[in-house]
Amino acid sequence: FTLVSNFSIAENFALVRLPGLASAADISARAAESVRAAERLGWTIDPDQKVRNLSVGEQQRVEILKALGGQARVLIFDEPTAVLSPDE
Repeated sequence: FTLVSNFSIAENFALVRLPGLASAADISARAAESVRAAERLGWTIDPDQKVRNLSVGEQQRVEILKALGGQARVLIFDEPTAVLSPDE
């Protein structure tokens, strides 16, 4: 994972597109975009939650949302479900 464990989910989302430090407004805007993307995928996320408190499956979803929020043109997944439990 490329998440910063001491950051919130929203702060991790803000890191995707910002060249420098993010303001609170930037973090909130990036989080709102990612929450909408999560909802479209049927996922529920709390952007204020610290990454260190997430399960491996939740971290995987945050990574996917980060990639989508960065407006990637192509995503290549190499066994994205390998670390997930059967329920996830």
